[in-house]
Amino acid sequence: MSGTKLVSSLLIRLISHAVKQFIDLINSSSGSDPNRKAVTPAIATKFLLARKFDIPRAVALYEQHELIRSREGLYGFDPLVDPLRSELETGKFTILPGRDASGAAIALFTAQLHYPDIVTHKTTLQGVVYQLDVALQSADTQKAGLVFIYDMSTSKYSNFDYDLSQKILTLLKRPNFG
Repeated sequence: MSGTKLVSSLLIRLISHAVKQFIDLINSSSGSDPNRKAVTPAIATKFLLARKFDIPRAVALYEQHELIRSREGLYGFDPLVDPLRSELETGKFTILPGRDASGAAIALFTAQLHYPDIVTHKTTLQGVVYQLDVALQSADTQKAGLVFIYDMSTSKYSNFDYDLSQKILTLLKRPNFG
């Protein structure tokens, strides 16, 4: 076996071992939450990549991710049904087609299009999570990350929602989604 093949083989085994450890740790701590999906190797890999394969940090990130989804009701929504469908159609939160210089995906939240008196936090967060879930299916985004832009240009005070902003920033601290 050549040196390159040996290194590749070792790397694959190390990654597989880390994924198995991650899944075992999550499954042993998951309790009986009916909303929690089974952790697949793909989900484990997303969280491990986000924490450079540091298993305890990846598990902590996953646990935070699940806590936020549970607390904010971010499970089981349908993007084709109102009010989420209408929220997505506003274009308020979008993943731009280009990438930054380092290859990271670019997410844009346009505050000018947000009307806190009309839409709930839950619906807005579902729209954000739905689009981030889709964006993070890309291996390039999983590796290079995501840049978030909160565009407040031409927005008014009535468009700003401090609590929602905090929730979005908390969501973005993790590789959401999956």
